Amino acid sequence: MAVPEPQAATKTTRHPLVEKILAGSAAESIRLTAARGALPLPLQDLVYAQICLLQDEQPAVVQAASESLRKMTGETLAPILRDPGCDAIVLDYFARSGRLAGDALEAAIAHPAVLDATLEAVAASAPGETLNLIVTNEVRLIKNPRLLEVLRANPHLLPDDRRRLAELERDFIGKEEIKIRPAAPAPLPEAPPEAAPPEGEAPPPEGEAAPPILTEEEERNFEEALKRTPAFQKIMRLNVAERLQLAMKGNAEERAILIRDTARMVAGGVLKSTKLSASEIAGFAAMRSVTEDILRVIASKKEWTKSYSTVHALVRNPKTPPGLTVQFLPRLGTRDLRIVAGDKNIPELVRRNARNLFLARTQPSKKMKKAH
Repeated sequence: MAVPEPQAATKTTRHPLVEKILAGSAAESIRLTAARGALPLPLQDLVYAQICLLQDEQPAVVQAASESLRKMTGETLAPILRDPGCDAIVLDYFARSGRLAGDALEAAIAHPAVLDATLEAVAASAPGETLNLIVTNEVRLIKNPRLLEVLRANPHLLPDDRRRLAELERDFIGKEEIKIRPAAPAPLPEAPPEAAPPEGEAPPPEGEAAPPILTEEEERNFEEALKRTPAFQKIMRLNVAERLQLAMKGNAEERAILIRDTARMVAGGVLKSTKLSASEIAGFAAMRSVTEDILRVIASKKEWTKSYSTVHALVRNPKTPPGLTVQFLPRLGTRDLRIVAGDKNIPELVRRNARNLFLARTQPSKKMKKAH
């Protein structure tokens, strides 16, 4: 069975009552009615709300939601899971539950919106027939080699599927496009030691010099250290709905882990936390392991890009889209511009613009040359 590539669910709006429940502004009586399945809502919205209500602060609401979800049969779930608008949180909850079989299980695994994290959780312990459904999604495996490793570690993987994974890895995974290096530009002159910034330049405010940028190896070491923390082990046991709640309500250590989450809604939820600090935002802006979407959101928030540290981090991050990066170059100090112009990890468009701006600031103007 051919499985489409992962993509966002097509549904973008929810019933106003569901929005109130998610925002925490719905009365307990409404939340309890929804948890019991008695609220007159579209079935997709009702099930989504019930899954989210498993994290409610009132035990009665949690118990009612749990009981309602437990009563749902595969026959009822199959149409929900086949719906193109089915939310990734709904797919994740039922796929991880171990209750799905037949058409319902196939619908969840084949759904375009199913998350890599969901498939990894299923692949870790599922029987061979279920693993076969995942193995057929070669596009997903090529894009997420970690899923291939999880499948291979499962002793229930059928011999034919194991052979298929070996062929896929041999033929596709790990193959890199050969790139031709452009000729290196002439070295830039040193920045004048006492050069005053021209009008319009925003050098680092006093006491807010640009923080050091971690190398790829340093960033990998930091992430490995995070994986050994109790917080990471706790997060690994949570489903998507629970991680989304933690992203918005957790502490700084939990946010540092969840900003890297493979579920985009979870990583995006971190940026909605009211507890975020300016230093956290600057740290996120410097991460090579976050998605481009995260960097776009940070770059679009004026209150965040007021910080020199955040702007500097966005420019130095190779994953920041060049179209966004270039607009921040005039904000950099002259010395930082010189560093950006010579950083081969940064896209050529950004380096070229940084170089031109650096030269414009440091070379004497034509009028001054004529005067001499």
